[in-house]
Amino acid sequence: MTESSGAGVEALLGEDTVSLAASTFVTVFTGVGLGHEQTRHEVDKDLRRRFGKPRSSDDHYAYEAVVLQLVLVWEQARIAARAHSGALVLLPDGARLLATSNAADTLRALLSR
Repeated sequence: MTESSGAGVEALLGEDTVSLAASTFVTVFTGVGLGHEQTRHEVDKDLRRRFGKPRSSDDHYAYEAVVLQLVLVWEQARIAARAHSGALVLLPDGARLLATSNAADTLRALLSR
């Protein structure tokens, strides 16, 4: 889904955080091996594909804030972590999440433990 910038930001900010974190995680980490790194750029790329490219500096900062929030959710659930390089690393629970049929429900369960 590609929308105009303003509508894209509104849609992005209106998404359920856990559902967005789950769907973005699956897109970004499918095919990445356990312990391997994935660049944060892939998160940006997925959000731009789904919600459009941010056009203004305010839109850009909103996207950046959402990316940080997604990464924090992943770290809280222990499915991915930031490496010293800033890249994202797939953790064992993340590999298990990728094998489930409902990533959002699995992520919610991991967050509640």
